[in-house]
Amino acid sequence: MELVFVFATVATVFVSFVDGAGYLQIRPPSANQCCYEDINKAHFSYERDFCEGPKDWCKVHPCWSTCGSQKRQSPINIDTKETRYKSYSRLKFDNLNTRVLANIKNNGHAPDFDVDEEFDDEITLCNVPGRPKDKEYNFAQLHVHLGRDENKGSEHAIDNTFKPMEAHMVFYDSDYDGVGKAKPKRNGLVVLSVMIEVYGKPHENNECRVAGTCKVRFANKLSKLMEKYYEKVRHYPMESFNPDFFNILGVQRSNSCTNNKCGRTPSPDFIEERCEKKEQNDRSVTVTEGITPLDVLPYDRDRFYTYAGSLTTPPCYETVQWVVYKCPIKVSSKAFKMLQLVEDSHFLPLSRFGVRRPLQKNKKVVVYSNFKK
Repeated sequence: MELVFVFATVATVFVSFVDGAGYLQIRPPSANQCCYEDINKAHFSYERDFCEGPKDWCKVHPCWSTCGSQKRQSPINIDTKETRYKSYSRLKFDNLNTRVLANIKNNGHAPDFDVDEEFDDEITLCNVPGRPKDKEYNFAQLHVHLGRDENKGSEHAIDNTFKPMEAHMVFYDSDYDGVGKAKPKRNGLVVLSVMIEVYGKPHENNECRVAGTCKVRFANKLSKLMEKYYEKVRHYPMESFNPDFFNILGVQRSNSCTNNKCGRTPSPDFIEERCEKKEQNDRSVTVTEGITPLDVLPYDRDRFYTYAGSLTTPPCYETVQWVVYKCPIKVSSKAFKMLQLVEDSHFLPLSRFGVRRPLQKNKKVVVYSNFKK
């Protein structure tokens, strides 16, 4: 009976904040503040007008100060007229046909398919643009971004055109013991990006289909994974609920928020001592079918754009070589719907605020393409 009362109370507060705020769509802070001293309490939001939103990520915690950089932040708009041609060859994978054991969890922002660290067979990547050809990177994670606008959910844009979703396959330098150790290191990560359309829905300005230069693949296995496992992790774990959520009135930004050095990357010693978050939600579900990048890769793996960028979520480290494939894939409308319905850390569907960082404007980012226009 007591549990029912708690859920009813939470639901009442959500209705008050979401519907009562009308078109403002204000999401309350997670702990009655806009910046934090303890990295394990730090929280970010995708609500653009909120004090934990993307434009203020660098102020939320000193570990996230890189988010305010204007050097090589991601995502970006890829202006194909400005890209430079370079004859990069196709990426090389090892064990690509292996389905590696994985787990999925709801982290309050988007569900991640994480490769199980205990699995012996590694899917590796080499011949990465901008990195030594024989340098190996291990496959670690797959996740999908979406937006509050159904047609503009991809993080990157190509000639200012977005897709409904964007899949990211994260690889880390095999010299390090896991993606967490590699991500703050120079050249520590490689992320492969594939734009995603929804089967059966028309998409404006689809250059690939109109020009006949791409064969858009229906990603059946990815669709099945999204349909099945996003449903399993739809609800944000109740034990992860922050009781400070109820103390949301009269929020004032703490003066200490302005002390964070936005734009600067913390020192390696500071990152090691202060910036490693403890796992707060270990309620993961085993993906019995396993995962492989083949579930996501497009038919045409020869053509891509590439540039040196950053993580698109805090801590925004500028350690990522991005490979953005020219051609999209498609997933089922049910898969898209299941992702939209997954709850964030305030038990609201992801589709309300979206899971995508706005495009970043950097001073000097050069984008290369391995094909001629």
